[in-house]
Amino acid sequence: MLHQETVEKGTLDLIRRFMQDSKFNSFYLVGGTALALRIGHRKSIDIDLFTDNAFQSTEIKAHLQDFYSVENIRAISNGVFSVVDGVKVDIIAHQYPLLSKIEETEGIRMLSLLDISAMKLNAIHGNGTRLKDFIDIYALLEYMPLEDMLKACERKYPDVNAAMARNALLYHDDIDHEVKIDFIGKPIEWQLVSERLKQAATNPKLTFKPQQSLKQSRNIRQDRKKGPRL
Repeated sequence: MLHQETVEKGTLDLIRRFMQDSKFNSFYLVGGTALALRIGHRKSIDIDLFTDNAFQSTEIKAHLQDFYSVENIRAISNGVFSVVDGVKVDIIAHQYPLLSKIEETEGIRMLSLLDISAMKLNAIHGNGTRLKDFIDIYALLEYMPLEDMLKACERKYPDVNAAMARNALLYHDDIDHEVKIDFIGKPIEWQLVSERLKQAATNPKLTFKPQQSLKQSRNIRQDRKKGPRL
């Protein structure tokens, strides 16, 4: 079941429209919005649609302009970036291997949690300023141990080794804490996030019990690995 409370109705409607549009048959939802809809930990406001196939960005741009209400549209060789119906939408050819099959829930194609974890670690390694990426890893640690995420990151992004990804996860000086995270349930203090990340880095085989304030809002537990828990 999708956690529809994590996105605005208009955003969810737009995601469904993309999913039903034959022009986007090879695309799937990734990033924080895919994760939020799956596990219900925070709200998310944008749409990231990826494909592992090459596409003509000029064709996608023209299609959006013909059939959607589009602003600030920009096309590059591997992506189209725009605002559609007031929602920031990035459409990208992300030609890295899929670690697990694309999953479909309630008509929405989404990246697996394992692939999302690899992408989040890679994002932190490349740009450790976004608080939401660290929050997402914090939440994912309730579903799988850091060890699995690090291995996934190495498989998906061969230029990033486990030590690099782990070190990036522990470097917090550049994080922009002015950005508001809209949690579902009680807000999570940064100190708790930092402590969990350090514990996971020290013992990468650990998975963690969910915060009590978030536990009631979550229904998906099938992806959580067995093993020692804090």
